Amino acid sequence: MMTSDAEAVDYALTGLGPCLRLVNAQPLLPVLQAAMPGWPLTPCPLQPNKPDICVWQQEKGFWQRAPALPKDGMWLETPVSTACSVIADMSGAFLRKNPDVIGLHCGAAEIDGQLIIFPESHRAGKSMLTCAFAAAGYRIFGDDVVALTSQGKGVSLGIAPRLRLPLPKSLAPELLDFIGQHKGPSDDRYGYVALDEMLLASHGKQCPISAIVLIDRDNGVTSPELTSLQHGEGLWQLLRQNFADTLSDQELIDKFWPMVQRMPCFLLRYSDAYEAAAFVGRELKAALHVQPSTYTAPFQAAAMPEAVALERGDQRYWRARQTAHEYPLGDELFVIVEEGGAIHRMNVTSRAAWALLQHEALTVEALSQTLVAFFMPVSLEQVRKDMAELLGQFLAVGLIEAAEQDT
Repeated sequence: MMTSDAEAVDYALTGLGPCLRLVNAQPLLPVLQAAMPGWPLTPCPLQPNKPDICVWQQEKGFWQRAPALPKDGMWLETPVSTACSVIADMSGAFLRKNPDVIGLHCGAAEIDGQLIIFPESHRAGKSMLTCAFAAAGYRIFGDDVVALTSQGKGVSLGIAPRLRLPLPKSLAPELLDFIGQHKGPSDDRYGYVALDEMLLASHGKQCPISAIVLIDRDNGVTSPELTSLQHGEGLWQLLRQNFADTLSDQELIDKFWPMVQRMPCFLLRYSDAYEAAAFVGRELKAALHVQPSTYTAPFQAAAMPEAVALERGDQRYWRARQTAHEYPLGDELFVIVEEGGAIHRMNVTSRAAWALLQHEALTVEALSQTLVAFFMPVSLEQVRKDMAELLGQFLAVGLIEAAEQDT
């Protein structure tokens, strides 16, 4: 059973105001302060209405209530696990109270006055890579949540990186030493890395974003590799890795598209996080964002649901339907058929097919013959197979319709 509120103390945060009540839970305060050094909690008068986030200390742990938790709250065993939960709720509350920014699920590091962001990728080591950038001497803006302004600037929340424990035994000695020297609060599952203001941007600090870096941690990579990607890869990640639950995909693409058009996107493949951070710091300026328009299987980047392919010998003529919105981005195209509808992503090949179908009605064969001539050298049989699948996808999502054959 929770204790009474007789020992309650309320705290406020910059940009959020009074937001947290600790009830007989003062031992949690130094853990929170160490986990979010750039976003200090300030005691404030006890609020007549209880703040949304409340924590009660129990004999063997903590009980927390917050809007994002189940109605009756949640039991947490350690101060660190409680801090993790409270910080997640306070971050969400900040984003809801400041709708002019969008929360991105990513890490971010400042290099030469410009910010690079690396969106979440399952088990790719985003937090460890963020920590590695700090170990390499770069200031970080967060390892999990970074806010984005409409001007394309990243905004730090001031929260320290959190690493999953135990640490991998394969970490570089430089990174292991750094983590050991900057050890923050920890339990059996997670440990925070204690950083000062030189290595962690304080809450509200802004920096223009210069590049989106997708990360792929692969133990088979002998040295880091930085490869230019189509702009669409960056846009697709931002559409998927954000906390803007109240915005539709169309509203999101309207916000992200102008920014991503001028922002290069790269793929970073690496095995050692410290080596990768140092490599990106040295090589990012020299990385080029130039890709030739070569034939690529259209369904590899179309990002459409699976659908039944047309027969390769299908004699029907197909034409593109009128669309509500089109967003060209490099060689790629993002299309919304109906107002407020789903976003369909086309790579260079599916975009070329789409452009031809907007110009005139074509059969699978006529479309394939035209594309072969444009993308030579490529096998006609391969293009026939791909176009039968692509038109099946287009038809399933309402991008094309049958047309009468011209006489």
